[in-house]
Amino acid sequence: MGRVPFGRHASWLWVCLALCVSPAPALDDVARPSVMSTNLCADLLLLRIADPAQIRSVSRQSQDPRLSSIADRARAYPANRGGVEDLLYFKPDIALVYQGWMGRRHAERLAGQGIEVVALPYPKGWNDALQTARTIAARIGRAEAGAALADAFERRMQALARSGHEQAPRLLYLRPSGGTAGPGTYVDDLITRLGLRNLAAEQGIKGWGRFPLERLASTPPDVFLLGYFDQAQSPARSAYGRHPLLRSLLERTPVIGLPGHAWGCGGLELLDVAERLSEQLADIEQTRSRTPSP
Repeated sequence: MGRVPFGRHASWLWVCLALCVSPAPALDDVARPSVMSTNLCADLLLLRIADPAQIRSVSRQSQDPRLSSIADRARAYPANRGGVEDLLYFKPDIALVYQGWMGRRHAERLAGQGIEVVALPYPKGWNDALQTARTIAARIGRAEAGAALADAFERRMQALARSGHEQAPRLLYLRPSGGTAGPGTYVDDLITRLGLRNLAAEQGIKGWGRFPLERLASTPPDVFLLGYFDQAQSPARSAYGRHPLLRSLLERTPVIGLPGHAWGCGGLELLDVAERLSEQLADIEQTRSRTPSP
């Protein structure tokens, strides 16, 4: 039997060595599940934590600049209406929906098609938003990236906290309908987390409530925090916001206005709101310090 030529033998030797020393595939290299989101709140989270290659589709809401702050990014993906038919068409491994999604009764049918439906919990505060981000990131194979993002966001939020709560300005969150937010809402949680005072909470309002218009005259805030005043409202729903008493107070009280889509979901976008709120408060306080007392 002839001897194997050295060159061929050397080639096989290098192949064997390469196989022996090659590292095992990294977790990030393992195929991740495909995902789609069916509503704006799920879109906001998915576009932050997922690998772009995982995203099968996002909701039409996220591509509407009147509703979404991420419309440009969302347009990079096919849109869906959030129905069962959309899920069956795109066939993701995982579909992110909201808790009240009407299609949940079809969960068994969808599971039979290999689609796992995951309902996002409604957040009551910043800690809920962070936990949801970590949980969903792990569910879609992005645990490490999701944890790192949540940790970074938490550090940035902590850096915004103010000291001296007793001397902090009293904020009143207000919508055109007179709606406001007390304890048990992510709005109140954010205000207090930043070391500020929530006038609605001090006036005994709990949850999503309404601030009595007549109480504004005797108990005005130091700063108004307005939401959804930039969006068109029906006359009935905006009567409070157009009342002469409120308009007069708005003319002589500092106002921080937030776009309607800024924090309607109470997710990680709360950090963007917190940073904008802190920046505008600093401007207000600087202006006051330069204004001579009467």
